Amino acid sequence: MTISVKGLVKYYGNKEVLKGVSLTAERGAVTAVLGPNGAGKTTTIRIIMTLIFPTKGEVSILGQDPFRHKKVFRKVGYVQELPNLPQFLTGRELLRMSSKIKGASKEDVDRVLKIVGMEENADKKIAKYSKGMTQRIAIAEALLGDPEVLVMDEPNIGTDPVLNYNMRETLKEMKKEGKTILMTTHVLEDVKKVADKVYLLYQGKVFFEGTPEDLVKKFLGVVVITEASNVEVAERSLKELDYVRGFKVEGNKLVIRLSEDRREELLHYLVTSGVGIRSFYLDQELEEAYITALKEAEKVDRENSNL
Repeated sequence: MTISVKGLVKYYGNKEVLKGVSLTAERGAVTAVLGPNGAGKTTTIRIIMTLIFPTKGEVSILGQDPFRHKKVFRKVGYVQELPNLPQFLTGRELLRMSSKIKGASKEDVDRVLKIVGMEENADKKIAKYSKGMTQRIAIAEALLGDPEVLVMDEPNIGTDPVLNYNMRETLKEMKKEGKTILMTTHVLEDVKKVADKVYLLYQGKVFFEGTPEDLVKKFLGVVVITEASNVEVAERSLKELDYVRGFKVEGNKLVIRLSEDRREELLHYLVTSGVGIRSFYLDQELEEAYITALKEAEKVDRENSNL
């Protein structure tokens, strides 16, 4: 594992904000950490980046303890939540200073400015930047030097759809190159499109771990959407299957909820029953699954507190 966190506990005074958090992030993958405000996401990231010490627990980056081997951060790009950049510099000046520290070239500065769409505003003082522009420069700085590991804490704060799209494409390329990306986010569209693994934190604990598809399956069940040329035949066929929990018709589409993941069997059955299938795919209602998971986490937490 490129990043490994084991049993993180963190107290602020008498308040326990992390209660044994463990997670991993692997090469060639995006790992997303989800959860409501106050769940412990930023605290976990700050410990990984050695900005604060854990009360208890272990952290490993590229096989090394970052608290003892600071040189490992030469291979790590980091975007902090609400970055505080030097206001007296221009964006380009900041990136050139950082490039010297990271051993990156002038061409690399131009490359990352293009990724974040800041070529035209790079020579303005950071003090004149909007929140979104500041975030763009912070992301560009993290991408300098072609890092092996990219850690981002809420990178989408203040950004726009164009930057979000560019960042998703960049993350996809980084995955292909075998890089490791760990990020916290509230933007579920990014999770749906680029994340390979998700962790859901709630009240300082890991409540869920798995793929985005696993999250949907666990908290919503398996929902399949199919477009059929003869919906009436499909309706009759579905009523004969005991693993179909229910379905609804929306024009020539059927939204089918299954009790277990038997999609291949369902598709074969519909086709052999004479249903003309135009499309057949898993419904990824990640937002609904996330909200359902949070409600379940709240329920479990409430029950445990009453014990």
